[in-house]
Amino acid sequence: MSYLALYRKYRPTTFNELIGQDHIVKTLVNQIKSGMIGHAYLFTGTRGTGKTSAAKIFAKAINCENNDNGSPCGKCRVCLELSDPSNIDIIEIDAASNNGVNEIRELRENVQYPPVSGKYKVYIIDEVHMLTGAAFNALLKTLEEPPKHAVFILATTEVHKIPATILSRCMRFDFRLIPTETIADLISKIYDEQGKEYEKEAVLAIAKAGEGSIRDALSVADIALSYSDGKLTYEDVINVLGATNGEVLSELAESIIAGDSGKVLEITDRTFSSGKNLGVIVKDFISFMRNLIVVKTCEDANKILLLPENRFAELKAIADKGTEEKMLRTLSLFCDMETSLKYAANPRVLFESVAVKAAKPDSDYSIDALLARIKELENRLSEIEKSGVAVVPANETSEIVEEESESIPTDEEKAPEYKPTVKSSEEIEIKDLIGTLLIGIRNSGSEMLYNVLQSVSAEFNDGVLTLTTKTDSDRALLEKESSKEAVRSALSGLGEFKIEVRQSEKDKYSDEIEIETERIKKAFGEDIVIVK
Repeated sequence: MSYLALYRKYRPTTFNELIGQDHIVKTLVNQIKSGMIGHAYLFTGTRGTGKTSAAKIFAKAINCENNDNGSPCGKCRVCLELSDPSNIDIIEIDAASNNGVNEIRELRENVQYPPVSGKYKVYIIDEVHMLTGAAFNALLKTLEEPPKHAVFILATTEVHKIPATILSRCMRFDFRLIPTETIADLISKIYDEQGKEYEKEAVLAIAKAGEGSIRDALSVADIALSYSDGKLTYEDVINVLGATNGEVLSELAESIIAGDSGKVLEITDRTFSSGKNLGVIVKDFISFMRNLIVVKTCEDANKILLLPENRFAELKAIADKGTEEKMLRTLSLFCDMETSLKYAANPRVLFESVAVKAAKPDSDYSIDALLARIKELENRLSEIEKSGVAVVPANETSEIVEEESESIPTDEEKAPEYKPTVKSSEEIEIKDLIGTLLIGIRNSGSEMLYNVLQSVSAEFNDGVLTLTTKTDSDRALLEKESSKEAVRSALSGLGEFKIEVRQSEKDKYSDEIEIETERIKKAFGEDIVIVK
């Protein structure tokens, strides 16, 4: 007998063997027990989650003479006859290849004939979303009022493509993705039956590769079963999957986090030279960065990732070196690139540019990049406060100018409180004046006043501080007594001084001209008025 693939050999034949869909099994079993069988069902969900298997089990169960707790017994006359491939009471139709109106018309003609063996004649239409519009219209009336002996089960992975008129006539059941641990338990039982030795981490890696699909996971398990004669290891599974080497991904992530663009390009060149598929590299790196973020943000991260301890320790070490903002930005950049790859004329250049962009946020002026840079500066300042020593990144060079300074006070001595010195009015410069003013206002917590003062020019002469605004609304805000008090407090080093606020004559006239222009346009029409 020819070899039977694992996903076919271990296809469930009863509801008890259908894993991960308890909410659906419970409903179907209760319907069978109570005899409340519907005429049309819709099974929808991701591939490999048990839609067709559930349909076949249900089709046998509603015809079984002695069903076992809702499942077909497999021993009675009807079950044995329905197991024969030549039976005509359970008809499977592949809508992908029989999607025309003629096939559906033929179905409508044949549905009138009663079943031969059991009580019901069941039509299982797989990938029903592939039917044409005319075919759906032909099916509509039959689906609404079929003969009493007919039951339709429609299965699809793309329910959004099915017309609402069809959906409204079916009882809908949504099949969920199967949890990784559940798939791993199934693969472990299969390997035990096959007499195959394995590492727990290897089975978990296979289960994760299935991404919630039992059939996909069993296909990988089938390949891994023949990959090695001895014990199946985690590294064996990685090789079977054709995944990018974990060391390469670690090096690339570390280089991006460190901001070493030269190292990033070196790793990229080495990876491309090895002949790896670019799409696989990008997909693997996205998964790697996602794992780093999980490690960075979750307390029990390995309960989510289910990685070998040594591999998890490597991720933890890398995650500790970077900020959450930079890792999140890197993940976002590579996700966007995955979409752009199919349209790229030179995929390698696209990959390298995105990788360098991720490593160098200072070359990017997007919000995410700026947030990443701010977070990095905050971390450096935090380290300075703790140690009293400025931290300079290894990949940056700096010129350190040594100046004479007072000796560092001992633990017994208290260092004098540091206070910034403010220059006198004779030697103060405009840049220093505005800088001191902005710092003081920012420290006071007045965000609105801080934003306004950024666009204001200032002069200090003979004990008078003149603030010139661009807009009338800014002038009104600064003329408030509370605003003047905040300004005096920020520039307390200047002593007593008066504050005068005025609006720039140029900006004032510009506003008046703009208002007058708008009034004229409304009066005569925008297509007539020309402003020179």
